[in-house]
Amino acid sequence: MWEKFTSLFKVPELRKRILFTLGAIIVFRIGTHITVPGVSRALLSDFFTQQGGGIFDFLNMFTGGALQRFSLFALGVTPYINASIIFSLLTSVVPKLKELQQQGREGRRKITAYTRWATVVLALIEGAFMTSLIRGASTIQSPILFYASTVIALTTGTLFLMWLGERMTENGIGNGISMLIMIGILSRFPASLNSMWTSISTGSAHPLWGVAFIALLIVVIAAMTMVQQGQRKIQIQYAKRTMGRRIYGGHTSHLPLRVNQGGVIPIIFASALLSLPVTLFQAVPALKAYLPWVESGSPIYVTAYVLLIFFFTYFYSSIVFDPNDVAKNVREAGGFIPGVRPGQPTADYIVSVMNRILLVGAVFLAVVAVLPYLLSWASGLSTMFLIGGTSLLIVVGVGIDTVMQIEAHLVMRHYESLTKSGRLLGRKS
Repeated sequence: MWEKFTSLFKVPELRKRILFTLGAIIVFRIGTHITVPGVSRALLSDFFTQQGGGIFDFLNMFTGGALQRFSLFALGVTPYINASIIFSLLTSVVPKLKELQQQGREGRRKITAYTRWATVVLALIEGAFMTSLIRGASTIQSPILFYASTVIALTTGTLFLMWLGERMTENGIGNGISMLIMIGILSRFPASLNSMWTSISTGSAHPLWGVAFIALLIVVIAAMTMVQQGQRKIQIQYAKRTMGRRIYGGHTSHLPLRVNQGGVIPIIFASALLSLPVTLFQAVPALKAYLPWVESGSPIYVTAYVLLIFFFTYFYSSIVFDPNDVAKNVREAGGFIPGVRPGQPTADYIVSVMNRILLVGAVFLAVVAVLPYLLSWASGLSTMFLIGGTSLLIVVGVGIDTVMQIEAHLVMRHYESLTKSGRLLGRKS
């Protein structure tokens, strides 16, 4: 095992990429501890203690605690993610953007430029919103100076992280933006584990819950890995075609349909949407009495959580995957599904298969999302939220992608695979 890890640094290019990624992570973590000028940490701590939950906890998870410290990276890469999701959805419904995407590298470059400008706009809006919320923690007398300096600092921090993430993707290992989110989530794990150890050592929780935590964490990570990599392969048969003296086709391929096609997107959408009512009920004094009905962990919250996950699983798939286009492309390439007529019957068959697969994916995401609440209710330990949920799903997904990229570098240079028999990549060495 150690020989496999030491081989990572034997490849010069891979060594440079790993060191660059580690250096970028250090820069990111340093920035999360630099508080925006003109903000009192004591007053800021009191504010987040009073406003715990809702949209603040949701955003704080993605920033690795930077929002709670109101650092330069308090907004994290959330504006960039929102802009990317918006343009991903618009690309499917706006003909002009769809044409740009089909133009290849030049078209994608223009869409990336639009996404960056949208990130600036969203960062300014979110920065102004967050600045207005923590106005009471300001040490600057002039409101105009405080708003201007804080919004500029937060926007600049987001743009720097966007640039850093793109450089990590280009010169490092894995997707840079996803890596920054994963590191932010992992940075909160030690404090949560320490909290669990304190609860067990003081007798507040039974020691068996510590053993159960480790066992369940391993099982859930294994299940997430299997589902994330799971595919339903539809066989495609290509007819033989003669062009001149050459014969084309006559072979068989597969159309892979992922079980969890939306990834973590349905959970993120559902969590973000449900955090808004919690924030509203906290901000409006007349609604505070009804806060226990909608706060995180309540029966209404959990029920709505599951329903929204199912909705966004099917909705997101309908946006990013068009069975009619797939059926058209297969037909134009001279292919067909055995036993299914080309054209609309092929599209209908793909839809029926997709609906069954999406049901499995939605059930899996719902279980992953609800499991932390059930375990927390049973054990009384908030650390159980590390098992499942949005955070662990992101960590597992990004981790798989990173390992796959590392393995691709090793195998390309004839080094031994990191995973046994290369099964993580669906390849046998």
